[in-house]
Amino acid sequence: MQRKAFSLSRSVWAVAALGALATACDRDEGVSPRTSARSVLALQVSDAVASTGEHIGVVIATESGVAPGGVQGFLRFDPTRLRFVGQERDTGDEQIMLVNTADAQAGVLRLAVLDPDDMTRSGTLVFEVVAGGYTSMMSFTVEEAAMNGSPVQRMSVDMERAVKVNPLIDADDSVGPISVDEWKDIVAQFDVARGIARDPGEIRNGLKFGDTNFDNAITLSDGLYMINVSVGINELIVGTDGSGATGDRDAVVAGNVFPANAPGLGEPGDLNPPGREADGSRLVTLGDGLAVVNEAVGIAQPVVGDVIPGRPLVPVSNRVIVSANITTNTTWTSNNIYELQGGISVTSGATLTIEPGTQVEGQRGTGPGVGGAALFVSREGRIVADGTQLQPIVFTCVAGPTARFKGCWGGITILGNASLNDGALTSPSIPSRGSAGGCREKSAEGGAGLYGGCNDNDDSGIIRYVRVEYAGFRFTPENELNGLALNGVGRGTIVDFVQVHAGLDDGIEMFGGTVNLKHLVLTANSDDSFDYTEGWSGKAQFVIAQHDSLDSDKGFEQDNYEFNHDATPRAIPQIYNVTLVGKADPASTSGTANNNSVGGMNPRRGTRPQMFNFIVQNFPFAVDIDDASTCVDVNTATGFKLANSIFTQNIRIDNSDAEPAGCGGTELDVLNAAGGNQFPATSPLLSPLNVLVPDWRPAFGTATGGATPPSDGFFDASATFIGAVAPANSTKSNVPWYAGWIRGWQSAITP
Repeated sequence: MQRKAFSLSRSVWAVAALGALATACDRDEGVSPRTSARSVLALQVSDAVASTGEHIGVVIATESGVAPGGVQGFLRFDPTRLRFVGQERDTGDEQIMLVNTADAQAGVLRLAVLDPDDMTRSGTLVFEVVAGGYTSMMSFTVEEAAMNGSPVQRMSVDMERAVKVNPLIDADDSVGPISVDEWKDIVAQFDVARGIARDPGEIRNGLKFGDTNFDNAITLSDGLYMINVSVGINELIVGTDGSGATGDRDAVVAGNVFPANAPGLGEPGDLNPPGREADGSRLVTLGDGLAVVNEAVGIAQPVVGDVIPGRPLVPVSNRVIVSANITTNTTWTSNNIYELQGGISVTSGATLTIEPGTQVEGQRGTGPGVGGAALFVSREGRIVADGTQLQPIVFTCVAGPTARFKGCWGGITILGNASLNDGALTSPSIPSRGSAGGCREKSAEGGAGLYGGCNDNDDSGIIRYVRVEYAGFRFTPENELNGLALNGVGRGTIVDFVQVHAGLDDGIEMFGGTVNLKHLVLTANSDDSFDYTEGWSGKAQFVIAQHDSLDSDKGFEQDNYEFNHDATPRAIPQIYNVTLVGKADPASTSGTANNNSVGGMNPRRGTRPQMFNFIVQNFPFAVDIDDASTCVDVNTATGFKLANSIFTQNIRIDNSDAEPAGCGGTELDVLNAAGGNQFPATSPLLSPLNVLVPDWRPAFGTATGGATPPSDGFFDASATFIGAVAPANSTKSNVPWYAGWIRGWQSAITP
């Protein structure tokens, strides 16, 4: 049967050149085998010798073997011989073909074809002949192919080298580009014909894999959306916490269903959840869209249609009041909401375990200083809050989503036994924590308790896949609770995949200690996003800070110690792969005076961090180095260094104040001497200022020239790109590490 086609685009493409086309039937190998199924495809044209000005039609056809259910790749042609006109608009069946024309003038089209009835022939692409000999430079490179069935599977494809003539191809003059919105209308007719319900609005509870638009149905529209994401037409959407407006889409959790990796659905303990590729990455590909389309037409797929873990059919409503300290080992489970009333401490010898997907809420007006309730983990207590990408643990305040505000509860403070450079030499011996006595200790802000000790390897537990929202409290300008405070916390503690959002004070602050940090997202916090003092000498990698333009201070505020710049142990952290985003208009003075995203980085007071692979953009100043004690051995292996980084769209690189001795001039001079720094006029990031659905990935081919992180067991040494997120991939729509578990925000009033 002759096939008509829908047309879709995707940004998942691999380049594999097919040599010059010949008349022989030599074949080029396409995708690598995943099953025993094979297919031979060929390019067909309606006429190989058409005259200048005439139209020709081009299709991809199955020559032999198993007809694929979907194929994607590059169609290349000579733009001096052919001009792309459009695609056939007569869509008589359920095939979908997306066409990305961004590089059409250079002779490249990116295609993705999905067909639930198997693709004997794609829809027709129409070209105007500019000069003869056009078939000699025409080729199609297969990036991925998959076959229908239960389940959908990748398959091997060979391409015929020769372009074949098929006079039955209709080069219809009624052609043109088909927009994404048009495709939505086209595929909707098939949904209606099949009687699929199209309930409006978002349905978060009971959300199923494949239901990307939250309408409680798996339809062709869902598959269309996924293919658009895979080609880069639609952005990846983050967050599935129910706070978004009607019309949200979710390609990351609901849509990323291929490979299925059944029988697991991503529950805690499932080491190979849906959407995880063999190499551990998560990619949106043709297979995701094809699996959803198959399910929509009644060909059952593993995973697609199953309820996503952490999204129960009935929302969690049972509330457990926590008003007393935790003195014995305790577990909080995801079938309850835990309401904190007061300053709750996990005391000596106790471990608080929190299941993935659990929500903890602090009650306003019940905590220290009549601020909101807070959670304190004492120096001899532990917390194991180990969420998952599908089921992050959420700490917030008692209120509806639209009634929460910055500082409506007190946040989390963890107290450890690692070393400080301030305090009295009175820390006790704690044999159970491997800590000898007589090291420095001091009282934490907010009355959380004592911290500090002698054990830099101390283990206070796990904070992983955790969101902390609307936290903080200000007793005085020097006595405050942060979103997440790590006081004397040791490197045995795991802090990984953590978002701190809309805090009243700092997002995350380290008071001494050696804790290592990875995969942090710090959004809309009122004071500094990332702050350290008292000799913190840990490591950090993959840190994103996005400011509230009207109510944020600095991206990084970095001290050794305020009252003794040369106190030891000195704060000499190693930090790689950071993205700091200020405000849309760096020159704006709107918002809270002196607290409206004033600067990117402020290393001072004797700290000498080693920093590489930063992107710093949209600030009044990018870097302000203060104090001569900071500038000792600048740009050496033991002194302050900021290298292999990008600074863009800032009002100025340096601050306007006088520069400290030892830094050799202005901050710009320091950065120029460091090596590898770049100062482009435009940002490489795709959508860094979008607060609802940000895309902090650099565009493909940008953010290169980064330093290689140490291969020391903590750092990811493969992250040689600049910034916190790997660049968008030219061949795959790579899911960034922050997608699917963080939440977006709207404004300072409704964060």
